[in-house]
Amino acid sequence: MLKLPNEMTISQVEALHTELQAQLQNDSNVCLDISEVTKADTACVQLLCALQKSLQLGDHAIVWEGASEALQSACETLGVSTYLALNGDR
Repeated sequence: MLKLPNEMTISQVEALHTELQAQLQNDSNVCLDISEVTKADTACVQLLCALQKSLQLGDHAIVWEGASEALQSACETLGVSTYLALNGDR
């Protein structure tokens, strides 16, 4: 499980991308703990969408742990909550 940072902003994208790439090597679902995310911007949501797309190619998905109003709001604003299955939808 990978615990996401409190502030998921463009300044975090490069480091987060590196961590997510390592998670993709496991050839399984990727579990992300979002319980402490208090800020999320478009760049990080875009990175999560790219992760979801990569996982779907291998018949896997993101597994969400916890909840984050900030991430939920950003995903809803961008129209990707369903794609990311942030509400548990698949």
